[in-house]
Amino acid sequence: MPKAKPSTKKKTTKTKPTARQATPAKKSTVSAPPRAAYSEEYVEYLERHALYGTGRPRLSQSEFDRLDDEMLDLLGLESETGLNDDQIVRLQELEYLLLDSEQ
Repeated sequence: MPKAKPSTKKKTTKTKPTARQATPAKKSTVSAPPRAAYSEEYVEYLERHALYGTGRPRLSQSEFDRLDDEMLDLLGLESETGLNDDQIVRLQELEYLLLDSEQ
């Protein structure tokens, strides 16, 4: 009976990848809506926020629209009858959030 040849296969063991060897994270499938989906006013707000908005919250399109409508209502009321102290404070808050003044 012929002698069996010694095995030339190397023994390999599976090891867990280290942090450096780990596979890269999958790219997110959720993407931001295209800028064309935003209103012109909101795009202008985003530009102002990028320039001057440090420390201020960044509003979503729906938040921006709601607060902008509220500010327009207060400005209309101001020109018609004037504003009371609480309304003046709220108008200043809205101007701050919407980056619509030199604060």
